[in-house]
Amino acid sequence: MIWRKVSVNTKEDAVEILAAYLFDRWEIEGVEIEDGKGLTEEEAKEIFADILPEENAGSGEASLSFYLEILPEEEKKARKALVEKEFLDETVDHSYTLNSSNIFTEEECREILSDLKRELSEMAEYTEIGKGEISVSETEDKDWMNAWKDFFHSFRVGKILIKPSWEEEEPKEGEFAISLDPGTSFGTGQHETTKLCLLSLEKYLKEGDRVLDLGTGSGILGIAALKMGAKEVLATDLDPITREAVAGNCKENGIAEKDFQLFIENILGEEDGAQNLQKQFQEKPFQLVLANILAPVIVSLTPLVPSFLKKDGIFISSGIIRDKAEEVRKALESEESLEILEECIEGEWHAFIARKK
Repeated sequence: MIWRKVSVNTKEDAVEILAAYLFDRWEIEGVEIEDGKGLTEEEAKEIFADILPEENAGSGEASLSFYLEILPEEEKKARKALVEKEFLDETVDHSYTLNSSNIFTEEECREILSDLKRELSEMAEYTEIGKGEISVSETEDKDWMNAWKDFFHSFRVGKILIKPSWEEEEPKEGEFAISLDPGTSFGTGQHETTKLCLLSLEKYLKEGDRVLDLGTGSGILGIAALKMGAKEVLATDLDPITREAVAGNCKENGIAEKDFQLFIENILGEEDGAQNLQKQFQEKPFQLVLANILAPVIVSLTPLVPSFLKKDGIFISSGIIRDKAEEVRKALESEESLEILEECIEGEWHAFIARKK
């Protein structure tokens, strides 16, 4: 299949008008807007981001982009019919339903471009459209689920050999191997933040510890903990696709389901599921809690984490860009029940190890 990207170089005042027009006229969803407005103070508080856009008064220049999937008429009809049928089937997981939005034929695509030019011309009579230039680029669909395999090869972190399942390298004496196929979930161990967590696990984990991994991704940290001697791992993540990645990686490493329990839940949420999970973790606390997430999430988690820890329990937090390290440090220091044992740094990234007093 072919994906076509259409971009319009215009002005800030024009992009919202264009977005509304594209939806009303063609039902085009999911437009991208780039401008120099940045985020308001209120907007910044509502998102989790390690690096915010730089403040920029801007010149009013902006761009709007959208994507069209190009299919022949019969394939388009068949796709839409299949998606409609699946949505009526309660046994189908709709998280993975095929795309049914922004699908057009070549003829319709040409009509959209012609229509867009005409709309820009009409808009110029009542608002500033800037250059009003339209550009089109194209990419063919690829096997993105497997393309990353060309770039993931065996490597070592401390005494751990991390290797994809299709490579046969064996661990050296004193090492142990983790076979990992992360797929669409994060965490191969190559990123500095994951390395910091793995090295900290190696230093602080004790045989028989119960471990909680908040934001597990591919499950690499939980699997490493079990390989290092943890009794069991409980883990959380927001993304349902994590379930498949973790199950596959546990199976590949001979980890039993009972030893690695995954909960798809926002542990900071106000919903019943989140509150019940918090209570479960508090009633049976852990010797070690991991959080390789984003700095603002760690700050939000810090008041809650001590209730998940036993006395002298260890909290390993990572995923912290340099500019956010001081913010996380202050959050940990402000929590009376925690004391920072050390701060680890690799490149631009920081990790904190704290102990519950």
